[in-house]
Amino acid sequence: MREGRLASRAGDEAVYESCRRRQKEGIMKKLRTLVGIVMICFVFGALGAGIARAEVGVTKDTILLGTFQDLSGPAAYLGKLATGVLQVWMKDVNDKGGIHGRKLKLVVEDNKYDPVLTKTAFTKLVDQHKVFMIVSVYGSTPCTAIMPDIQAKKIPVYTTAAAVQTMFDPPQRYLFWYACNGQDQGILMADYVFKDLKARDPKIGLCYQDDEWGKDALDGMEMAAKKYGFKVVEAPYKRGTKNLNAQAMKLKAEGVTHCLFVGYAPVYAALLMEANKIGWKPVFFGDYVSVDPKTFMAGDLANGHYHIGNLGLRHEGGPGWKKIEKGFTEAGLESMLNEPLIPVLWNPLLLLTKAMKDCGKNLTRERLINAIEKTKNFDTGGLGKIEFGPNMRKGAHYYRILRADASKKIFVPVTGWRQPSLVWGKR
Repeated sequence: MREGRLASRAGDEAVYESCRRRQKEGIMKKLRTLVGIVMICFVFGALGAGIARAEVGVTKDTILLGTFQDLSGPAAYLGKLATGVLQVWMKDVNDKGGIHGRKLKLVVEDNKYDPVLTKTAFTKLVDQHKVFMIVSVYGSTPCTAIMPDIQAKKIPVYTTAAAVQTMFDPPQRYLFWYACNGQDQGILMADYVFKDLKARDPKIGLCYQDDEWGKDALDGMEMAAKKYGFKVVEAPYKRGTKNLNAQAMKLKAEGVTHCLFVGYAPVYAALLMEANKIGWKPVFFGDYVSVDPKTFMAGDLANGHYHIGNLGLRHEGGPGWKKIEKGFTEAGLESMLNEPLIPVLWNPLLLLTKAMKDCGKNLTRERLINAIEKTKNFDTGGLGKIEFGPNMRKGAHYYRILRADASKKIFVPVTGWRQPSLVWGKR
């Protein structure tokens, strides 16, 4: 009996041990499965994080940039200049190894200076070509048309040369501006008339392209009018207008003695010729876009009149212009070197090169914006001053008054660098 009970107990213990062993094996199997699942999640999570960090338009060996330009519309000469500047800049950067080994590439869309076509071009660059950023654009009306899209897509647009205040006021994170501001120019013109020329009881007029660009200058002129106590005589014209006889007649009839013109250089030359035809002889001031050899299409009629600029001039012989000359000559674009506006596009690109390099190999849109904001006292080689900040998208703050020399077809500075008497942010 005793032996039977012992045998029965031994059998029970064997069964128990077998059950424990199977249970333990089951638990271990589940643990191995669980660990496997965790590892798979970890691997795919890491891959997912890697994909999230890969910025649009940036690969291990390229950075894809986009731009829209007027290549076949009313400002086509500026579009061709801008693409030429981009070509020379990219060659210079790529020949030196690119940005941490990444070469720059560019996609160009023609917007014909049309706001509707600009929205189409923007959409193609962002959604179809998937560019990292948009560079070197201009035109107040076209750029105004895409401002909501820029913020919605969170894509840097660096820089726009559109002259209107709304490009940087209020500041928007993804949009950077560098040019001569319309409001600034309206104020600077009045400052010079009253403080430098010391004109007595001047009659001040404004002939302007009737869009955001021209109206921004009108805003600045009206601010100056309140300060100095004068009334602005307005003579707007539609974009694309070539005959300004009606505007010249109105300004003459109102007795205008000093006139600011806002628009493209060929149209400014047309105004000078119309004024001559009707015997109207005011002191003209051309805005920064008229600092252009096409102003001298008017011949000697352009001589002695004033212009407003924020850029170093080629005939001044600064190191910045020497570098531009070398790059354009090597690219076979010597014919463009007579364009004084080259630095308005070139200066921001110089700063962009530094900012992209400062980002290191992990180039993202947000890191780039932070790097641009931190760049201070940037040396353009005498080409003009440029600086941004955390709450500052206005890159130009200092200007000079220039005077046209028709015999040499150049613009000569008659002042040092100065700010408007009514400074942005304190108006």
